[in-house]
Amino acid sequence: MENNRQIVTEGFCFELTGFFSADGNTTMTICVSGNGESAVDLKGWVMEICSDDQQAFEDLNILSCEKKRRQSNWIPAIAQKTSYELTGDIGINGVVISDWVGRYEEDPDVEFRITFDRVLDPAPFKIGLMKGELIEVSEQVIHMSAMPDEREWAPSIEKSFCLFLIVPDGYKPDCVAQACVSATKQFVHICCEKNPQEGKPLRVNLCGCIRIVASIPLVCDTADGDCAHTAACDCFDVCDTIGFADIETAFSMSDISVCPNKSSFDLTLLNAHCGKSVYRLDGKCTIGRK
Repeated sequence: MENNRQIVTEGFCFELTGFFSADGNTTMTICVSGNGESAVDLKGWVMEICSDDQQAFEDLNILSCEKKRRQSNWIPAIAQKTSYELTGDIGINGVVISDWVGRYEEDPDVEFRITFDRVLDPAPFKIGLMKGELIEVSEQVIHMSAMPDEREWAPSIEKSFCLFLIVPDGYKPDCVAQACVSATKQFVHICCEKNPQEGKPLRVNLCGCIRIVASIPLVCDTADGDCAHTAACDCFDVCDTIGFADIETAFSMSDISVCPNKSSFDLTLLNAHCGKSVYRLDGKCTIGRK
């Protein structure tokens, strides 16, 4: 099956970077950039939609349109459905995005995110360029045939952590192999950015915070049968690449595991003061595919 998620027309590149549906809505993201071959900047463009169903196009509503340049935040952008009053007869049904895109390669790429009020089929679509009162429609089409499982996982990530444990006088930690360590994802999310390398168009990053909790059993020579533990917790930030994908929804948080590596645990006595000892527990956490 043909799978062309990028076209170049009249000196501008249009790349489909996301297509996903949720809660009865469909969101599409398209990155637009100039390659220096156009004589003028882009003032606006048209994305074809519902090409073979006029009634579906008439019933379709645009819930939102946003844009961002490079790594900036999403901000509102202007989008309207094509109509004779707005664009004249251009031969396609679509969405008009009225926004500036620079013509040169050094100008920032602009990514647009458009959300519709219903689930749409991933049908091929054309792009129209607005040049004053003239709109030129591309002969090429963008295809959305890539499936969510078309992804490449990066090698597992190893993160080091360090916890400090306080042990009261008369006790000492049992064997470090008895340590109970857990890792949980706190405010962790997946974000996608354009991949400048060959292959998949999106670089997928895992960002957020990992919380580490450790508990170590203690032993006491003078209290036979006594059961005690010492515990500590800490957090560390992550912002690492976990893979590459064709669409934003190719990776899910349910695919990702965060597991302490038990063989990496090491316990060191640092000092003792006022009847208490301080130990340092070093270890590693592996972040990767379940």
